[in-house]
Amino acid sequence: MNLKQLLIVHKEKFRRKYINALAKANSLTPEQVHAEYKDTVEEYIQDKYMPVEQLTDRIIKTGRPVLLNIRRDRLRDDKCKLCEGNQPNIDEIAKKYQDRIEVIEVAEDRHEGGALYHIIFHEEAEEKKLPLVAVINKGSILKFWAGKTVEPAVIEMYIKKILS
Repeated sequence: MNLKQLLIVHKEKFRRKYINALAKANSLTPEQVHAEYKDTVEEYIQDKYMPVEQLTDRIIKTGRPVLLNIRRDRLRDDKCKLCEGNQPNIDEIAKKYQDRIEVIEVAEDRHEGGALYHIIFHEEAEEKKLPLVAVINKGSILKFWAGKTVEPAVIEMYIKKILS
């Protein structure tokens, strides 16, 4: 799975949903909304997607494999038990491969974290399955897990494939 391609597809689906919602709310056709409000729609979508595009670019442009950890904000009162339980596994990998991989943690509560979660985990689920952990190399998502703890040895299998 290519992260940039997933982002493009997600953005286009959102654009269509947004245009259809505007059309329905204003008794217009989607074609009319597109013709009359194209610049406004594009500006809104650009503003909405800018943070996640910047994060995605950061992930893609890093010169090392990325271990992405999307989890609930650590400062929230309602802790995510799986996120907290998985953190020692992430820390172990980060320590072991400290200068050979990039560990990026982002809170799903933040706009870019929530958006990236939905871009990677594009399954229609009633609730988020946290944490989402992914091994990414040069924009390619090699493997991701959602809603469970992942043993360091399992993560390490994918990291070793990249580094070898």
